Amino acid sequence: MADSSLLMPGVDEAYRRSRDRLRSAEIELRDRIEEVAAMRRSLPPGPVVPDYEFIEDGNRVRLSELFAEKKPYLVLYHLMYWADDDSFCPMCSLWIDGFNGIVPHVTQRANFVIASRAPVDKLEAWRAHREWYRLRLLADDGPAFARAIDAEDADGNPDSTIVVFAKNGDEIRHVYTAHPMLADRERGIDLLSPVWHLFDLTPSGRGDWSGSDDGFDAAMQTLAFRPTTRS
Repeated sequence: MADSSLLMPGVDEAYRRSRDRLRSAEIELRDRIEEVAAMRRSLPPGPVVPDYEFIEDGNRVRLSELFAEKKPYLVLYHLMYWADDDSFCPMCSLWIDGFNGIVPHVTQRANFVIASRAPVDKLEAWRAHREWYRLRLLADDGPAFARAIDAEDADGNPDSTIVVFAKNGDEIRHVYTAHPMLADRERGIDLLSPVWHLFDLTPSGRGDWSGSDDGFDAAMQTLAFRPTTRS
């Protein structure tokens, strides 16, 4: 029997039965997601990695220096940048827009940074455009790091990447890496962005929609005209 809190007055029996089946499937999905998360957490230790260097605010910073005291885990998102086109990935930017909102919560438990192969000045300009003022942004010092995590191939083609490291003493180990492409579909990091899940709640679903810089700018213009104070 469907939970009555999920139904509105006037619901017919066909909707009630369908919602009941959907609820059972949602519970199964939740349980499976938790099972997969447990498998991820139980991975054996990955390889020791070099103490890569980055540029932050004009200063060199090492991978080991990105770990705050008593926080042994680092989550790093690698933002795609095309040097030939002098542009950033709009889909990566969509993900990072969300991270900018939740980072004060995330950093209570783990370290979190954004890195990119983009030059420092380009990265800082993009930060200002997207208003990513809560995030630590790092420019890679050369291609070694990006290529080690498969965020860039030998020809310089980028791929968005989420990677996790663990630090124990002076030793840093790789924990986990994921990219958008998972088997035959780009669903590999969708769980990290609420946008897709909100679309999936609607009858039209996500369709073939994808984020764009033009769409973001237009939406921000619209939001700018909304009142920001309560009456």
